[in-house]
Amino acid sequence: MISTVTEKTNKHDGMVVVAESEAPHAERLVYVLDDEIKVLEVIELQLNAAGYSVVTYTNSSEFLEKIDDLLPGVVVSDQCMPGATGLKVQERLLKFSSKFQLILLSGYPETKVAVEAMRRGAVTVLDKPYNHEQLLASLDDAFDALARAVLDDEGLPAILPDGTLYLDLLSRRERQVADLVYKGETNKSIGIQLGISIKTVEKHRGKAMKKMAVNSFAELIRLMERELGASSR
Repeated sequence: MISTVTEKTNKHDGMVVVAESEAPHAERLVYVLDDEIKVLEVIELQLNAAGYSVVTYTNSSEFLEKIDDLLPGVVVSDQCMPGATGLKVQERLLKFSSKFQLILLSGYPETKVAVEAMRRGAVTVLDKPYNHEQLLASLDDAFDALARAVLDDEGLPAILPDGTLYLDLLSRRERQVADLVYKGETNKSIGIQLGISIKTVEKHRGKAMKKMAVNSFAELIRLMERELGASSR
């Protein structure tokens, strides 16, 4: 039996007190992040009724502090929150692509935010107030994506012999670009920091991905996570 979680809201410190309980469907675990307690209560009731186990957080920073120890699941996050915004949460989730998938909620629809979230791999971006059926359909897609991501981990390039890292194959500039991509920086931001054009950033990023034998942004992030973790041990 796999343990999952239930929760009670502590309104005094803006976080959720989490207690463990047993449940047979830990693969249907949803983390909901929103600073509005009433919104959390509504989403929790709806998702519980649909068969999901739900953990709610009114403080996104609290979620991020615990992220290493949490069970895999889908994260439904509001975009505009005190502390870490939804996009900031997504930056951290990029390092855990086989553990979490993201659905972003936004009460202030902005094309730029939606495009950026989707570019980084969000399952979808839903407007608030959200459509209940649309949220449920998005959760189905998210859990399908999570299952594929777990399998995709086995598709990363083989570990190189003699402790060599794929990162060691990169030129100095390619490594600079790769490191900034890993940190969640946009091509425009990388160009400004390095004093080069966006096209040059894209060129170095493409070369880095080719040398590292990855075909997507998500694979690049996962491979860098693997290699940076190995080098720190």
